[in-house]
Amino acid sequence: MWAVQQVREGCVEEFLAAIADDARCSLRDEPGCLAFTVHRDVEDPLRFHFHEVYASREAFEVDHQGSEHFARWDAVAQRVVESSEVRLTEVVALP
Repeated sequence: MWAVQQVREGCVEEFLAAIADDARCSLRDEPGCLAFTVHRDVEDPLRFHFHEVYASREAFEVDHQGSEHFARWDAVAQRVVESSEVRLTEVVALP
């Protein structure tokens, strides 16, 4: 899964705290979460790119999106994220 989120001006610190919690809990508590990285756009400091890898679609849609930490993240995102684009992808090659 790839996502791009534009954060509202003045909300970056709250956004970063919330997404750090979601990423940390996802990797620690969800066996199906294989990777979770958050990147800040170098040209637009209010734009963030996420790359998340899950063992299955169920691991993402049920285990991740149904978790308490995702609910905490989503509550913050509703306030601080101006726009969001999410792309579901499948891993086709691993090293």
